[in-house]
Amino acid sequence: MKAKYFNKSEDEKLFFSVLKKRVQEKLQNKTISYGDARFWFKGLFWTLVCYLSYSLLFLDSITKIDFWVLYVIFQLSGLLIGFSFGHDASHNTAFQNKKANSVLHFFSFLTVGIDSMLWGLRHIRSHHLYANVEGSDIDIDKNPFLRLSPTHPWKPKHKYQAYYAPFVYMFTLLHSVFMSDWVYLFSEDYNWMKRGVPKAALYFRFVLYKIFYFSLVLVLPLLYSDFSWTFVVLSYLTASAFTSMVFIIMLVGTHFFDGADYPQPEGEFLEHTWAVHQLYTSCDWDADKGWARFLSGGSNCHAAHHLFPNICHTNYSEINEIIKKTTKEYRQPYHHKTLFEMMFSHFVHLHKMGNPVVKTK
Repeated sequence: MKAKYFNKSEDEKLFFSVLKKRVQEKLQNKTISYGDARFWFKGLFWTLVCYLSYSLLFLDSITKIDFWVLYVIFQLSGLLIGFSFGHDASHNTAFQNKKANSVLHFFSFLTVGIDSMLWGLRHIRSHHLYANVEGSDIDIDKNPFLRLSPTHPWKPKHKYQAYYAPFVYMFTLLHSVFMSDWVYLFSEDYNWMKRGVPKAALYFRFVLYKIFYFSLVLVLPLLYSDFSWTFVVLSYLTASAFTSMVFIIMLVGTHFFDGADYPQPEGEFLEHTWAVHQLYTSCDWDADKGWARFLSGGSNCHAAHHLFPNICHTNYSEINEIIKKTTKEYRQPYHHKTLFEMMFSHFVHLHKMGNPVVKTK
């Protein structure tokens, strides 16, 4: 990863200082650095839905349609456990105890298949520092199918990417399970990300995690359900594709939208301070809607999360209005759309990136 230096603009530093003060005053009498009752209710709700639907897969009287629907519910609610519990646990905002957060983080990602430790390391050490910065944010690394940033090389096939992108997105989770995790673990290119974590611990957790995951999603259904191995595997693949699409719908437009900034710094220096950089590169969707926060684990309040990652996501509803008011007062950007508008904006962005020449900021 290429380390960068943020601008030290006094005006932008003043903006963030005022914003932090207002947020602290608003939340001063609340539990904010770890999960409250709302946090645990939501996470436990999705955990109950996930493992109840999973247990029903082994009923003797179940039909193929029932099995497939239950398997999709199992996978989808498992993803929402990751949103509700796992994301906060990775930032140590579920429990006060770091070891307890680590355990919750491990089990929250169990049905998704993405190694929780590797995801957490790249999420915090790369994405949260340098969102949308080529060579510094792993989440915008070049991929062989889509041109997501103007810093990526253009190829003729990208002219059609707005049309074939949904089919690529269906493989998001499978790609992470069978390829990305392995690259992050074994490639020396990512040693900076794993610095300070013993290799033995990384390998042990990785192997243990994959054993748990494949036993849960494939081995046990293959051994103890009443259906053929081909049907079980097909259910796994189609449920993964459906869950991947939900994952993409809720997240991809929060950084890849029409109007997002993709900084191309001169040398090692970025144009803005860290806080303002987060605003230029993030987009909220339906941040004022309770149902959106319930489903996304606060990921729909992306500006709040990037600016205050040490605050549990159930408090974002009280932060959003402060961000909106303060950014307007200090003439800083704040991107907010409905979910539909964000996804439309994402495909507009894909279409623009499909052109061979795109002017950048």
